[in-house]
Amino acid sequence: MRSVIISVLFFIFIDASFSQEKIFIRDYFYKAGENDSKISAREKALEQVKVLLLEELGTYVESWVNYKVEEKDQINKDFFEQEIKTISAGITETKIIDETWNGYEYYIKAQITADPEEVVRRINQTLSARRSSQVIDSLKVLLNSSIEEIELKSKELEKVKIQLENQNKEVSKKQETLNTLNQQLNSAKVQLLSYQAQEKKILSEIEEIEQKIKNSTSKAINNVRLGMIPAEVRQVCGEPRSYDDCSGLNYNYGSVWVMFEGGIVKAVIDARDFHRCAGVNGHVTLYNPRFILK
Repeated sequence: MRSVIISVLFFIFIDASFSQEKIFIRDYFYKAGENDSKISAREKALEQVKVLLLEELGTYVESWVNYKVEEKDQINKDFFEQEIKTISAGITETKIIDETWNGYEYYIKAQITADPEEVVRRINQTLSARRSSQVIDSLKVLLNSSIEEIELKSKELEKVKIQLENQNKEVSKKQETLNTLNQQLNSAKVQLLSYQAQEKKILSEIEEIEQKIKNSTSKAINNVRLGMIPAEVRQVCGEPRSYDDCSGLNYNYGSVWVMFEGGIVKAVIDARDFHRCAGVNGHVTLYNPRFILK
């Protein structure tokens, strides 16, 4: 690309209002798109309000500057106006005065403070240092790239936000399942403790019954004698656990039966061999019993 030499002659009218810093204030409403979040909407609103502020600053600077451009290859007044915006953006700081977000529209109000004389001085320095239209094209590409980069970052941020929301939903769902399982586990533990307590109680009762059977059996084996009458048996052994009066009066004492014939003790037999309604002789004849006393 051919080299271009630019000479800019400034005739600056300086008075008290121009040589001092000026404050420029603008606001902007940005309507959010489908893919915009609060962050991306704010970025775009801020970008646009900066453009408005720089345009206002550029207009103000131009109103105080008389200039003449000796131009070649389309270097003209439009180029000079763009340079005012570019240089101003580099030497001014944007201050946000107010901003609101209602979910679909972002409002922002901002200001910049600049010394127009300093802006003109910087423009003169920059223009005198540039020697090719390639630099001009690069500035335009850089500006466009910045806007495209902001839009790309906004889209990427929105994707990350959606992924995060989906992950949070999945985590919440798994946490609910875990809470349910914990509740079921606690309930099962309570039931298990209840069953264990019941089992312990039953085993204790069984041991108590077994001990009673053992004691009753021991009394009968140790204290019953052949020829005792029922009253004497009850006197030394206590009340029977059960009775069988089918073939005569018989007393049960745990693991043995005390068998009577003719009103007196005739035998003491193992409870496993005892048959109701069969006397002593009937047991001997039919069952081959295990007599403990006979």
